[in-house]
Amino acid sequence: MNEYEIKEILKKQEETLVLVQKLWRAEKWHRFWMIFRYVVYLGVILGTFYFLNPYIEKYISLFQNVGDINNPQELQKFLQQFQK
Repeated sequence: MNEYEIKEILKKQEETLVLVQKLWRAEKWHRFWMIFRYVVYLGVILGTFYFLNPYIEKYISLFQNVGDINNPQELQKFLQQFQK
């Protein structure tokens, strides 16, 4: 190998190194935004559950009481609870 070929190889190697560094930097940002996105999704899900929890519990307890209805008076009480 002569000196010219060595310089060409080094030049190509430096260009490749720059491209690999750019790819690595882009991949790090991609990972960051993916993690951030999933953290936001999880926050929205947990926040929604936190604010809807009283309503969910109310309807669950109402539907659990459906089995306890034996006469029309109890049905009327159940329907009044459902309207509140």
